[in-house]
Amino acid sequence: MAETCRAATLLAPEKLEVREYPIPEIPPDGGLVAVEMAGVCGTDVKYLHGKLQLPLPIILGHEILGRVVKLGRAAASIHQLREGDRIILKGALGCGRCADCRRGAARFCKKRTSYGGRTSCADPPHLFGGFADYVYLAPDVLATKVSDSLPAEAAALIGSVMANGFQWAIRRGGVKMGDYVLIQGPGQQGLSCTFASKHAGAAKIFITGIGRDRTRLELAKKFGADRTINVEEEDVVEVVRRETNGEMCDVVVDVSGNPNAILKSVDCLHRQSTMVLGGLTGDSTVTPMLMDKLVWNEIKLQGCFTADNDATEAALRIIDETKFPVQEMVSHVFPLKDTEHCIRAIGGEVPGTFPTKALINPALG
Repeated sequence: MAETCRAATLLAPEKLEVREYPIPEIPPDGGLVAVEMAGVCGTDVKYLHGKLQLPLPIILGHEILGRVVKLGRAAASIHQLREGDRIILKGALGCGRCADCRRGAARFCKKRTSYGGRTSCADPPHLFGGFADYVYLAPDVLATKVSDSLPAEAAALIGSVMANGFQWAIRRGGVKMGDYVLIQGPGQQGLSCTFASKHAGAAKIFITGIGRDRTRLELAKKFGADRTINVEEEDVVEVVRRETNGEMCDVVVDVSGNPNAILKSVDCLHRQSTMVLGGLTGDSTVTPMLMDKLVWNEIKLQGCFTADNDATEAALRIIDETKFPVQEMVSHVFPLKDTEHCIRAIGGEVPGTFPTKALINPALG
């Protein structure tokens, strides 16, 4: 094994460099994971542009698939792993003592290890992000074993993308059999929420996008959407009203983070329904909302940040059993050296390149 490895490091807003780090010494409760694939999402775009506060410098990449190459004796017991195991990594376990952990919300623990966001890489063992050749296996993270038979492009989507779909649409949105559901935004999370809603038994699923989303909207039909809406050509409220015979939607999941889409979402809901907000807009964005509509119609607003740990297991089981080709969501795979280009493409900043889902594969260079 080499003595150093590469990692895409965010040093400051708009300043991302692929840097070399020493391979760390592995303590009894630690491990080292060779990264197979790491997913890129809209949060990485906001990190790059400085829209979210971070303990810089950080190594980006929080959707991680890899293989254990070194494992301390205590770590093997903690994680129930062996060297050679293929795993999904999530920084989802907490200290167990703070108020969030005691409430069962360890993913909000401020003391937890957080890959690709809240844990700085300034000090050893440095490797706390997935856009790298290797990532450090900390004792307080969640490692989920994955079969070698699952394609890498599918396995890399389970821990965050697909798990979030089940968490946001079903657990937080309460989608159930017979519901009318609207998904605002046909990106990776929109597709995963569509898939989850279909498996929950939704009667009809609407999904919206804009002109450049035509490929995504076509893919959404395969993931379970019954009606796609280009909001540049059709009014989503009128389509929903007409095609539900005026009943409107039971659940709206907004993953666009677009203030105009959020406002439209309120008008697509019937009384005592639920709107799930999963799309980040950036810390300073203000979305004006007619509060009287929420009050008079008793609409529930539910914010969603990420998924519970067991949602990863649920997503993995369903993908394993159904053999649904979730990897078709992946439109682009980039080498590690092109991480910044990939992130900017996800953000719509690269003319002619607009990935539905992009992954970083360190083995490509």
